[in-house]
Amino acid sequence: MNETARFLGESYGFWIQTGAVVLSALMAVLAIHHNGRMARKRTTIDVLLQENQDVELREAKFAVFNLARDNENSFVVIYFQEKEQQSERYKQITMLLNRYEFIAQSIRNKAFEEKIYKQMQYTSITSMWDRLCPLVYEIRRKQNNKTFYQEFEWLAKRWKKKPLKQTS
Repeated sequence: MNETARFLGESYGFWIQTGAVVLSALMAVLAIHHNGRMARKRTTIDVLLQENQDVELREAKFAVFNLARDNENSFVVIYFQEKEQQSERYKQITMLLNRYEFIAQSIRNKAFEEKIYKQMQYTSITSMWDRLCPLVYEIRRKQNNKTFYQEFEWLAKRWKKKPLKQTS
């Protein structure tokens, strides 16, 4: 009679093989997770580079930031007065709102790496929310829809709760 060493009713060979399969599966899961994080980082960097190269977006940011510097300008007045004519300023404000909404939605759904984007765009996002929030609230009121630009609002408020830390 051939007596085989056993542990919990199975041979040691069975447990070694089972351990190897479990370890392989665990390593595969870790590799997939790591590759996903690296892809998110790469996508975020690509978006940041694209933003810097997009002339129309850069001009829109510049124009809206300049409007925001002058406290006499009201985005609510400009937006709704110039909406009918589809003026350049109206288009730039809309482009910027839509861009920030896209970015916030992508961060919320973990398509972008939030930490990288926050380090690069914290001031831009939070300061523009401060200036544009009266407009967003008015758009929501006039459209009777509380979801307009809700992701942009979510992101700005989230970042303000945990501002960037100063690096030395």
